[in-house]
Amino acid sequence: MLERREVDVVAYGPSLHDDFSYYLMRSFASLQDREQREDAFYGSDEWRKGPREAILADIESYVTVVIEVDERTLHGLRRKENPMSETDLTALQELNQEYIRSVQDSDVKRFREILAEDFLCSLPDGSLLDRDRFLEYTAKPVTITELAAHDVKVRLMGDVAIIHGRTTYRTKDGSPGSGRYTDVWARRDGRWLAVSAHVTRN
Repeated sequence: MLERREVDVVAYGPSLHDDFSYYLMRSFASLQDREQREDAFYGSDEWRKGPREAILADIESYVTVVIEVDERTLHGLRRKENPMSETDLTALQELNQEYIRSVQDSDVKRFREILAEDFLCSLPDGSLLDRDRFLEYTAKPVTITELAAHDVKVRLMGDVAIIHGRTTYRTKDGSPGSGRYTDVWARRDGRWLAVSAHVTRN
């Protein structure tokens, strides 16, 4: 919404010091430019008649800090150009392992914790399962063993992450099998939740 109003959003996200603080970093050409753009945004019907009340209800307090930086510093601060934080990378790698383990162990309880309510999964046979159907599917005993993930690649784009991986396993008769998967995770209310999965088998 800010970007549609031509406000330069440099970075945003949760604070590292606690789980309840967030920051929003914007760039303006001058103090006058800041005042004009903020007046235009906060006075717009899109904001006043849109999410204003819901957002303000979640804010207990806020602090505004204005500093002057050069272009090089600004470039380094931009979220889309920042490297993935170690915290996010570690969390997503662990969630990826939990997802794979939960498939192997038919761990419906864990899936209930890490799947978003609007989760969708496309299976190798072309079927598309919503969250409830996926949980029913997962509850059934699996016929494969030694399921493992390899060559895992995590790509972070703001509050969305895409995880690509290769799988190996053994079928019921002991034959080796393999496949690939692409999972999409979204950060919601400070937590990473799986919103979609696509699975293929060779």
